[in-house]
Amino acid sequence: MSVHIRLNRKGINSIEMPESADAEVGESLVLKMINHGAPLHLTVSTINGKRFTHFIHENLYVDDNLVLRIPILSVAPPGSFRIEIITGYGTVKEELTVNVHDQEIELPEGMEEIPDIEEKKSIISGKDTLVILCAVLAWISYASGFFYPGLIPVIVPMVLLTAGVVIGWFFRSS
Repeated sequence: MSVHIRLNRKGINSIEMPESADAEVGESLVLKMINHGAPLHLTVSTINGKRFTHFIHENLYVDDNLVLRIPILSVAPPGSFRIEIITGYGTVKEELTVNVHDQEIELPEGMEEIPDIEEKKSIISGKDTLVILCAVLAWISYASGFFYPGLIPVIVPMVLLTAGVVIGWFFRSS
């Protein structure tokens, strides 16, 4: 972003510039100073700009035209700071508010919108339910062997666990 600052156009040490300017994070704000009269000294300072730029203060001699770049930090947060320009050894002072914005990301062609994400209907499928059911029934059958000893509480858990493994194995790709 560039800002045109006109000096000495309306009178000696006069400063004409916009009230605010926009800048993007990681870019430079360019101040183009155009002198319409006699050469002059001016001071450019940032006020509350420490979070946005390393630029602090500059004393300049402007004969004709001058370009001053104020780099905006790549880690700067969105917000604003002020730049103060003083001429005539402090007799004329103007301020410019710089609004810092995040960089806009350009999407490649065909990516104007974010595609819709398919909704998952269920975390546990029917196959998983059968495997879990076989495991639960096997544990119940095994635990019943403590209360009803015999051969059936030993065989039924083995059959149910084997059935759960077979179901999981044959339907693993679905």
